[in-house]
Amino acid sequence: MKRLLWLVIALGLLVGSIAWVLHSRSAADAAKVDYTYAKPERRDLKQTSVINGTITPVLSTEIRSEVSGRISRVLVEAGAEVAAGQPLIELDQSTLQVQLDDARLGVTGARLRTERAELEFKRLLSLAEKALVTEKERKEAEIAFRLAENDTASQEARVRLLENSLAKGVITAPYAGRVLSLAARPGMIVTGADAGREGNTLLELADLTRLRVEAAINEIDVAVLTPDMAVEITFESVPEAKASGRITFIAPAAGKAAGGNTGTGGSGGAGGSSGGARDFPLQIAIDQSHPRVRPGMTARVHIVTATSPQALSLPHNTVFNDQASGDWFVFVRAPEAKAEPVKTKVELGVRDDSHVEIKSGLAETAEVSLQRPPGVKFSQDK
Repeated sequence: MKRLLWLVIALGLLVGSIAWVLHSRSAADAAKVDYTYAKPERRDLKQTSVINGTITPVLSTEIRSEVSGRISRVLVEAGAEVAAGQPLIELDQSTLQVQLDDARLGVTGARLRTERAELEFKRLLSLAEKALVTEKERKEAEIAFRLAENDTASQEARVRLLENSLAKGVITAPYAGRVLSLAARPGMIVTGADAGREGNTLLELADLTRLRVEAAINEIDVAVLTPDMAVEITFESVPEAKASGRITFIAPAAGKAAGGNTGTGGSGGAGGSSGGARDFPLQIAIDQSHPRVRPGMTARVHIVTATSPQALSLPHNTVFNDQASGDWFVFVRAPEAKAEPVKTKVELGVRDDSHVEIKSGLAETAEVSLQRPPGVKFSQDK
């Protein structure tokens, strides 16, 4: 029994020794890093903010009827090109035509009654001058004549109103453009603005010769934007299409808009997004669009937000961030051949897709490691 106990103890010591040796080797291997170094270089840097937006027409209108009625004919189709003043939709005008005919007859009768009242007034006026009628009779004849004139004017105004409504029974294009959508159908009963309501949307018309991008940019980058600033535009649905544009509107306050910010150009060690930053709506006019670009498509707007000529720069993957302090660091080659690189705080400036400007903290002759030493930990490391 005692022999068995000593055997178990000896076996345990052997297993522990093997584990310690393996752990020591693993730690030694981890500490042994083959560092690769890069030298800072002078280059022109251009920082670009890329934001997503939506293509919209500058001029777009929802066409509604000004008068109520039943649609008799739809004269266009969705996607059709139309000219300014071209008839689009006709309403049934038979009821209005009957009302107009009746109103015109009313005008004729009112004019006859006015003529008769005028003759009677003139007759009594002549008799009054000879003292053959009383002043009351003359005054009553004058009032009857004036009332007849008013009735005639009222009937004529009713005719003009019906003529105007009848003319609105044919809905025409307010400008040249393309029919984007069409909801009108023959036989549909529509409610017009004359009923005191908004009315049915019958079709949407847009001028596709003038397009713009509606987007939003974060509060960090919006501070450097100005109206008429030039931008470059690409389109996800039409990769071969590129366009130039200019900023036409910058919202004075943060709010919602089509599209969203994708962050400042550049990724890797020095990259990053704006986090909880607020977005400001923008409008960008497209100077000349590709024929295949259509409203509703996604556009990518490239805005140059900063430049730095001949900046001392490093690749993004040589710069590391401590999220707790917000400081940036590089690891500079140590003077001793086998020593680990030295952690060095630097100040960053302009960054593009591959390089970042080192404004201070690094000598131009230094060599910077692409690897972070295993023993160096940042606040975000778990």
